[in-house]
Amino acid sequence: MKRAYYFFKQTILKNRLAHLYLISGPKGSGKSQLVDDVAFLILSQNREDVSHLQQQIEERKIANMMVIEPDGLSIKKEQILALQAEFSKTALVSGPRIYVIKNIEKIGVSAANSLLKFMEEPLSHSVYGFLLTDNVDDVMRTIISRSQILHLKSIDEKDLELELINKGIDERVAVLAPYLTKNIDEALLLADNPNFLDMVNFIEEMVMNWSDLNISLPLYFAQKGRFLIQDRDFFMNFLELILIYFLDLIHYRAHQEITFQFLREQIQIQSSQMQIADIQSLIEQIQSILQKQTYYINLELALDQLSYTLEKMR
Repeated sequence: MKRAYYFFKQTILKNRLAHLYLISGPKGSGKSQLVDDVAFLILSQNREDVSHLQQQIEERKIANMMVIEPDGLSIKKEQILALQAEFSKTALVSGPRIYVIKNIEKIGVSAANSLLKFMEEPLSHSVYGFLLTDNVDDVMRTIISRSQILHLKSIDEKDLELELINKGIDERVAVLAPYLTKNIDEALLLADNPNFLDMVNFIEEMVMNWSDLNISLPLYFAQKGRFLIQDRDFFMNFLELILIYFLDLIHYRAHQEITFQFLREQIQIQSSQMQIADIQSLIEQIQSILQKQTYYINLELALDQLSYTLEKMR
């Protein structure tokens, strides 16, 4: 996203900004944030006071910018007509105008025809459009042909980790959250969830007690792990992190980078104590429990199955 932002910054400085961009990238690649940042660059030109401009853009409280999202399952013709009507009020709004259409691949045929007409007959030369999509291959050819296309890559785990740490997030949470989502907003929601930190603490405590056979894992799960099954998504996050941990045992043996750096000493010990075949078997069993969640298997039974599976491998 930084490279795309630099591209727009230089384009605006050289006064070469096109009137329509199609920005494609997977969920979490920062498309919306990029457009907000570019909107600030466009709208801040020739303004004396820009102190509140960024906040106005983020809160959609600025007349120069209109954002359209699918109404239900699709973008409807009425939404495009409302955009045209709003942008026809040129006398009431000074400066450049920006419109953003999210999930452009979901636009209906009649809405697309209205949009194409709007794009071909702009009401002003100072109108700039940004169309966002997760997959450019799903967008109508007629829209693609009229747009300049930019492709964004998914944010790297390390970049997202650094961004979370810079926001003051617990370092262990910042390390693990990017493996569950590449979306910064979703990662922040995870980080703000006290139960997620409890999950990380639970995993750490389980690992620290792995070699203590006086502690029964099924009993430990029964006494302290019921919060893990508060909902299916949360439990699946837990399973994914447990899976990553045991993959780390193999990665460590293979001299590869590990994710659970804060448990490196325990990984070293546990990796040396377990056979590779046993670790792989455990990983496959955890994957099986994870896959069964799509069939809405009883969460309590799934948690019990996991605890007994782990117990047998100690």
